[in-house]
This record gives sequence, structure tokens and C-alpha cells, in this order.
Amino acid sequence: MDILDYIQRQIVGVRHMVDMTMKDMTPELFNWPAPGTANTISATFMHFMNVEDNFVQKIIQGKTSVWDSGEWSKITGVPKPPSIGEDWSEYKHKRIELQPLLEYEAAVWAATDAYLATLRADELDRKVKVAGGERTVADMLLLATSQSLSHNGEIAALKGVQGVKGLPI
Repeated sequence: MDILDYIQRQIVGVRHMVDMTMKDMTPELFNWPAPGTANTISATFMHFMNVEDNFVQKIIQGKTSVWDSGEWSKITGVPKPPSIGEDWSEYKHKRIELQPLLEYEAAVWAATDAYLATLRADELDRKVKVAGGERTVADMLLLATSQSLSHNGEIAALKGVQGVKGLPI
């Protein structure tokens, strides 16, 4: 298997896990304010979709994010998704509609797929600027998948704490 095939399989696998976790999601589960410092499912979901969006569109390709180009702030009623290192407490009791974020997810995945359809193996070693340093395109794609899986696990756990099955496996 070549590296491009591996990365694409990773992304497909992540999406499958996310789809399984988001299955049967209700607005109540999505917006439940967990005790302690745990984030809501809505904030976590919005965050990791936005990370993929920013990694692939802005950092790797130098394009406008899907969030900005699609005016998702207006569609979702959320000025901007929660970011790394920011205080997410404003999302703790903010009701966020599920359906618009599922539509954002579809738009992000379609944009990522469009990029992956043109990706060549020699592009994977190209350095991109991120967080005051540099990483390769391959690193950014694999980082996007690993962080999505970890946040997906958080969502599954938050569903479980609410008394429903987090992952149907």
C-alpha cells in the first residue's frame, strides 16, 4: 500500500467512526452541559470539524475555510467554532442546532475529498506553516485524523454518560 492510499483509508475510517458515533444524536444529547469541565458534544463536534476545515483548506491549500466561504456563522448562529487554547465556557449553555452542523460536516468532507482527489505523493513532504512552526502536508492530514478520532471518543463517552450507547460496536 502506498502512503496516499493509507492516508485516504485513514480518513475513510475516521468518517465511519464519526458517523457511527453521531448516529441517533438528538438535540438534547448534542447540547447537554456535562458536569465539571467537560465540553458539550456540540462544541467538540464543531471544533474537530473546523480543525479539518482549517488544516486542509487554510494551512495546506492556502484557501479560505469552508466555514468562512460558506458563511456558516450565519447558518449556525455561531460566530466562530471553539479553537485550541481558547475558553470554551461560552458553549456550555449555548443551544446549537444539530442539522446545520451536520451540513457543515458534509461541506468540509466534500472539500477535503476534492483536495484528496488531486493530492500527489510528492506533495506530502511539502512543509506548511502551523502554530509558529512547520509540518509536512502528510503530518497535517494524519494529525487531523488522529485528533478527530480522539474527539470522537469524547463524544461517544458523553453519549454514554447520558445513558445512551456512544459507539454501536
